Amino acid sequence: MSIPPSPSSAPVGDETGGEVLPAAARAAILEHLTGKPQKGFPPEVTPYLANKSGVFVTLRDKKSGEVKGTCGTIEAETDNLVEETSRNAIRAATEDPDAKPVKDRRALNRLSIEVCVLGKLERVESIIELDPEIYGVVLTATKRGVRGVMLPNVPELTTVDKQLAEIRRQAGLRPDERLRIERFRIERFTDEDDA
Repeated sequence: MSIPPSPSSAPVGDETGGEVLPAAARAAILEHLTGKPQKGFPPEVTPYLANKSGVFVTLRDKKSGEVKGTCGTIEAETDNLVEETSRNAIRAATEDPDAKPVKDRRALNRLSIEVCVLGKLERVESIIELDPEIYGVVLTATKRGVRGVMLPNVPELTTVDKQLAEIRRQAGLRPDERLRIERFRIERFTDEDDA
C-alpha cells in the first residue's frame, strides 16, 4: 500500500508533523473495519511524514489505561510514517496475540491511540549507556538473529536490569547468549487530548 501526497488529503489543522499520526492510525483502523474510506485520510505527506522510521502503535482503554493492543516495527517497512503508522495500527487492532481484536467502531471509540516514532538505532558498548526513562532498547542474539525491543519510559521497568530482563523474557533470549545492544529515542504522539 503506497500513500503518495494527495491534493484531496489535508493535514489536520496546522499540524504537519507527528501530531496527525494518532488520527491517521484511527482512520486506518476504521477503514479496515468498515471498508469505507475515511474523510481526510490519508493526511498530506509533509516533509516530516515522508521520513522512513520504525513505528509502534499502542491502543489503550480510555478509562483504565490498560493496553488493548500493540504492534510495531523497529525499522521502516514502508515508504513513510503515515504508511508505517497505518499498517501497525491495523495490526495492533487485529493481530496482537495478547489482546482481543477490535471488532467495530464502538470498540475503537473506547480506545486511545499512542504512536511512537523510533529514532536512529545507536550501538551500545556498555549498559551504563542505557537509561530506561530516555532510551528504548533493541537486543539482538548475534548467532540466531532473534531480536527483542522495549520502548522507553515503561512504568514498571524503572532500571536498566529490569528493562533488559523483560526484553529477554519477551523475545525468548537465553541468559548465556551473546547480544548486540542498541538504543533509540522516540517521539510519542497521543490522541488523548483530541478525544
